[in-house]
Amino acid sequence: MKVLKFTKTLDDFIGSRFIHYLKIDIEGFEYGILRELIGDGEFAKAGIVICQIDAELHNPKFPNAHRSIKQLNPVRFVLDFLDKSSPYIPISNVPYLKHPHQKVTFINIVNSECREAFNIESYFSRN
Repeated sequence: MKVLKFTKTLDDFIGSRFIHYLKIDIEGFEYGILRELIGDGEFAKAGIVICQIDAELHNPKFPNAHRSIKQLNPVRFVLDFLDKSSPYIPISNVPYLKHPHQKVTFINIVNSECREAFNIESYFSRN
């Protein structure tokens, strides 16, 4: 199967590096993709902006888990995601299936177009 670089796919087929909604479930590889969106990650440096990300984070203890995530803690990953320079915050984190995988929703609270699209200002206290 041919693999295309995310930036090339966006540039060639979408014509934009701005995405309103991304759902990602790629059997353990989502951790690496998400890491590249924050801090000095490749996608962050390439100017990719995503307003909302729904990710299924696979449990590293699952028998068929990819070896690249065997030692990873999904909850710690979400906390680490917050520690780095990141425009994204998790707003929902729920177990999924019996393994349990985690369904996590991140929203971009930095980009003005994302803030407007999700009416983020309405969630902040005006006190």
